Amino acid sequence: MGSLTVEQNDPCLFRLAAAFSSDQIDCICEALYQARDGEKLLELFQPNVKSIMIYRCRYFSSSVLRAYLYALYYSKQYEELFQTIASNTFEQKFYSELQDLWYKARYAENEEKRHKELGAVEKYRLRKKHPPPRSIWDGQETIYSFKENARNEINFYLISMQKLVDTILFQILRQFYKRNKYPTLEDKKEIARVTDLKVVQVSFKISNWFKNRRQRDKNSSNRNQFSPALPMQFENFTL
Repeated sequence: MGSLTVEQNDPCLFRLAAAFSSDQIDCICEALYQARDGEKLLELFQPNVKSIMIYRCRYFSSSVLRAYLYALYYSKQYEELFQTIASNTFEQKFYSELQDLWYKARYAENEEKRHKELGAVEKYRLRKKHPPPRSIWDGQETIYSFKENARNEINFYLISMQKLVDTILFQILRQFYKRNKYPTLEDKKEIARVTDLKVVQVSFKISNWFKNRRQRDKNSSNRNQFSPALPMQFENFTL
């Protein structure tokens, strides 16, 4: 396996050979990167290759830079990989794949030093110890495949929807309660049909609600017979 070498005094990060246009170089790099063809990418970036010469140059495309990063990973030049990622700017759409490359390089580097394969706990500790730089990370922790703010938004939406469902169910049950305080099996089937609940759910959950409502009305004879009841808890209901 070859090694990527660069001229330390060269002020550029990549320089494209005159034999190929920038668009052609982008196309080649993107295709090899998507194929994860590390061997060909390594050859592409080695300065002794006669066909295509790509040196370090500060003017480059995302396709060329990502291809170069994968070539660094393939050639096990992990420190150069980490420094290159941290010192450049990337579009947010590339964050996920570059974070994956960052962690893979961290795992591989650690496994080479320890001469043993990492377990799940060890990988977790490495991720905590070496989070991605801000060049490929927006600073939000990913939890169960959702970023923290997205997870909070989803939870807020679910809570709001549950409150809406409870309100609708309460209104439906109150209407049935006005008609009959002791719902029959046919009433329960009708409630199940209207609320799109299963009859089993109605039998256990709704029967308890009617029972509790009757008890409250009995203990509160001075109240209006149909005053608002206490909040209901509908667990595992699906509308």
